[in-house]
Amino acid sequence: MQTERALSFSAAVQSPNIVKAIHSSPVWRDGQTAIVVLWDEDDYSVAPTTNKVLLIVDTNYGVHGVKDGNFYTHFSLLKSLEGAFRLPCLNHACDADTKVISSLSAAAKKTANPD
Repeated sequence: MQTERALSFSAAVQSPNIVKAIHSSPVWRDGQTAIVVLWDEDDYSVAPTTNKVLLIVDTNYGVHGVKDGNFYTHFSLLKSLEGAFRLPCLNHACDADTKVISSLSAAAKKTANPD
């Protein structure tokens, strides 16, 4: 448990440095790039699932400041990324009750197809 806390603290401290490095890179300037930061701290709740995990997506395109209050699972992120990159589904990402994080693609579509 102590090692997990130390790793979590280390990741929280290093995250801004990693994001700054990505923002300074040619990939960030030249492409459509996204940084996905996810904290997965399982509280081991069974039912109802009350565990809440922070997910931040930073892009160099699209609408910024989008917030989504819906409940998703880690399979939702997997399903959303698989769909975006046209990859086959892994594990429970293919389940019918796994929701896609549609707010991720909605922000990009607003920029790509302005009305």
